[in-house]
Amino acid sequence: MIETGDREGESTGGPTVLAALANPRTESALVTVAGALAKQRGGRVLAAHVVRVPDQTALSAAAEDDRLRADSERLLEAATADSAGMGVAVETRTVFSHRAVAEVFDLARRTDADAVVMGYGGARLAGGRAESPLDELAYELPCDFLVLNEREFDPSRVLLPTAGGYSSDLSAAVARALRDALGSTVSILYVADEGETDAGRRFITTWTAERGLGDAEVVVETGDVEAAIERAAAEHTLVVIGATERGLLSRVVGGSLTLSVLNELDTSVLVAERPSDRSLRERLFGRR
Repeated sequence: MIETGDREGESTGGPTVLAALANPRTESALVTVAGALAKQRGGRVLAAHVVRVPDQTALSAAAEDDRLRADSERLLEAATADSAGMGVAVETRTVFSHRAVAEVFDLARRTDADAVVMGYGGARLAGGRAESPLDELAYELPCDFLVLNEREFDPSRVLLPTAGGYSSDLSAAVARALRDALGSTVSILYVADEGETDAGRRFITTWTAERGLGDAEVVVETGDVEAAIERAAAEHTLVVIGATERGLLSRVVGGSLTLSVLNELDTSVLVAERPSDRSLRERLFGRR
């Protein structure tokens, strides 16, 4: 691994939100989400262009390639402008690596990132071919993780489906950050069991208020959960959903699992997962 081109903005002393960038098409969306979250947490954005280098090419040679360096410079200049437009400090880095996906995890650990925002595609981040399987520990989430699919990004109308699961607090925080930073409207979807609509509405109304989303529209349905999400998503521009099981995103970004919800919905989808081994202090006060 070789890192080049550090350019640091004014330090906030707060949490770091890592935006792992791979191509210009998704840069603005990833930096927008990272910027909103950094602004909410009183931190900064670390925009990192992770360049996948073929195994047969020396990292030193890739780092000296004028075309690669120019492409990265343009990408990070755009990220800097997008972050500055949101009023958050930004640092940029280019990372040349033979193992791009794992490098995102390692960079998050090295920088003690509070959250990572990256595009969906798993092995596609590795430049079109799968990386070799790594030790399971290499893909343990080091911090909060957000994975965005690659459809057109529009955060104006956010849908948050939830059953109150363990990663739903993170998805609620993201929805709140988008509302506060970008003026997004937020709707909460809860799918109750048959005959439990009133109880379900009481539960989700309380859940929503406790997470600072009391102004959100609350929608309660019954029946098939996936069908309910698909119907509601048609009326929104972005779906923010908590991972349904621990370790889900580790397998997605590691290339060993395809997450169907990211492909089946016509709207953009942002999947959030909070690592299960966070200490109580980290959950209350964040990573320091």
